[in-house]
Amino acid sequence: MPKKQWDEPAEKIYANLPQSHKVDLKIKLHHHGVTQSAFLRGAVKAFLQEDERFMEWFDAWKLQNSSVKSAQRHHKSDKLKQAGEELASKFGINDGEIEDIFDVLAKEYPEL
Repeated sequence: MPKKQWDEPAEKIYANLPQSHKVDLKIKLHHHGVTQSAFLRGAVKAFLQEDERFMEWFDAWKLQNSSVKSAQRHHKSDKLKQAGEELASKFGINDGEIEDIFDVLAKEYPEL
């Protein structure tokens, strides 16, 4: 996956929450000295960069909340992800090299 640019133009994300949840969230974040925006940017960044600690929580959460209810499909997806990681390790491909591949493709095929 190409590196995400956190200084590029921003888009807003909206979520509907019960008013009491929004108030509780705002109070807890204020207690920790974090804004709602910073908190959500941190969560998105952790998800996109597949932060190990975040993904551990997310994998447990998605089993109960995903629209895909089949545990078999979740297991298959996890196995495919692991196989991809093993192949990348086997061939010595790291994130920097993957970024380079995306850069080359972007130069060769700018319409993509």
